[in-house]
Amino acid sequence: MFKTIKLVRPILSQRERRLFSTDVASVFVSGAELVSAAHAASGLPWWAFIPLITVSVRTCITLPLAIYQRRGLQRQNELRPIISAMFPIFKLRLAARAQAAQQNARLSKSDVPIKTETEQLSANKIIVLASKERMKRQRQIFRENGCQSWKFLALPALQIPLWITLSQTFRVLTGWTSVRATVLDPTLSTEGLGYLTNLTFTDPYFILPVVLGVTALTNAEWNFRTADLMKLTTRGVRNSLRPTAFDSVINLTRMSICFLVVLSAQAPAALSLYWISSNMYSLAQNILLNKFMPLRYTPYARSMPSTKKLAGESLVEF
Repeated sequence: MFKTIKLVRPILSQRERRLFSTDVASVFVSGAELVSAAHAASGLPWWAFIPLITVSVRTCITLPLAIYQRRGLQRQNELRPIISAMFPIFKLRLAARAQAAQQNARLSKSDVPIKTETEQLSANKIIVLASKERMKRQRQIFRENGCQSWKFLALPALQIPLWITLSQTFRVLTGWTSVRATVLDPTLSTEGLGYLTNLTFTDPYFILPVVLGVTALTNAEWNFRTADLMKLTTRGVRNSLRPTAFDSVINLTRMSICFLVVLSAQAPAALSLYWISSNMYSLAQNILLNKFMPLRYTPYARSMPSTKKLAGESLVEF
């Protein structure tokens, strides 16, 4: 009896997975049919309609979240000088408490060799405790001003699934999928541009993959430059041997761009055109946000040798 149950259970699970995959595929097919109907109503060729629908969807869905995120980052950067000013105060308070405890211990002349926790505070422990207190106050201040860092996850949490959904939709439209291997809209094979009259074929000259790689890398480096100015990375900091989590994200992003370029060389031109349009929109969005909603930042401190050199030169001149 137990052996029969073990044989029947995998069959049921495979059937459930098959039904689930069919339902998901039908959703993408319905989305592709909706995009095809919108294209027919617009009267535009596919080479112009794909960038248009990309800009429309991104403007209506992701742009408001990007503006909200930028306002939160601006509010955080306005509060960071206050938080940074707390750190030396915390260190002085802890040092004063440790010094007072040590003086009281000497005055009491106790025979007990065990020292209290306050008496055992060293310089390294004071720095660690002050850093913990600063992070605690930072979370509290951000929460009171409504700019918690976890809110900034809303944009990638929406943008990544949207990008995957539209990519899968164009895959179904061009027939570049195992579920539907036929082209859903035959006009894709005639409404191309230039040498790419058929958008269901790959680019024979690999111009679209190169444009995609350059655009995606430029957009990524622009974001990394903004992160450098906010001191989220270790680039620009001398003698920094400990990379941050954002440094790992940078390396992962660069590797994913290389993978996307290779994938674009094998994908239909319509799908590559969507990826290029999406990355160009992101780049333009980031440039405009940096211009009209700039972020404050603190320049990296000069190294000690250069500071001493400048001080020596000033003494000589005066």
